[in-house]
Amino acid sequence: MDINRFTEKAQQALQAAQNKATRLSHQQIDVEHMLAALLGQEGGLAPAILNKADVPVHNLRQRLDQELARLPKVTTPAGAPDQLYVTGRLNRLMVQAEDEAKRLKDDYISVEHLLLAMTDDGGLAGRLLKDFKVTRERLMQA
Repeated sequence: MDINRFTEKAQQALQAAQNKATRLSHQQIDVEHMLAALLGQEGGLAPAILNKADVPVHNLRQRLDQELARLPKVTTPAGAPDQLYVTGRLNRLMVQAEDEAKRLKDDYISVEHLLLAMTDDGGLAGRLLKDFKVTRERLMQA
């Protein structure tokens, strides 16, 4: 996976996901951290797309934050974990986002590709999106 194929906003989201995991003392960066990062981008594309699809972004963000708070925390004498690991799920998501970009004939992997890939996620992020009726079709229409 070539990070240079990600748009600046997608790269910022990955960095924000890492920061979110660190702040929460999580040892792994997962799809849920990425979703939180996308939803938290000021003037970001993900909230705009979801708003256009009539998804209550504030409620989605609240539920996601509640679920993230339940994940196990790892602390060291220095506080947060020394090393963070990207989960296999997040790696697969990034590969799926790359596939979405190719399918849509885009040169770069962007926020919308990450969001589209999340609709197929079998974990918590995917279930939350389903709970809020976020589907690939709905995102494509937005």
